[in-house]
Amino acid sequence: MGKGSNKWGRDQRGASLVETALVMGILILLAIGVGDLGRAFHGYIVITNAAREGARYASHFPADQDGIENVTIQEALGSQVQLAADNIEILGLGGAGGAPIRVTVTYSLTTILGGAIGMPDLTLRNGAEMVVFGVGS
Repeated sequence: MGKGSNKWGRDQRGASLVETALVMGILILLAIGVGDLGRAFHGYIVITNAAREGARYASHFPADQDGIENVTIQEALGSQVQLAADNIEILGLGGAGGAPIRVTVTYSLTTILGGAIGMPDLTLRNGAEMVVFGVGS
């Protein structure tokens, strides 16, 4: 074995290290993107359930805006999603029996990858509509 074979081996190791570093960066970005996508799906499911719980409560107590907002916030809080009354829109508040009442929840999700590359937050929005059964006490 001569000197040339040893030099060739070192050059290959250096090239492999550079290739690994490039591929590893792409894989890390891909993993972060998949994590953000999972967080977005989780957030969407949580706000869907929160809107449904708010609409269910509203169908029994259509004039209780604070109660509707509280039930909606508490449902989301159980899944670690922080909502405020500003995130909740109620249409048909105080409606009579048989009238529809709709609760819509809007949630702004800050993504890890979006923050790194300067993208704005994702806005998730969903609602649920139910029929007012009657005025509760």
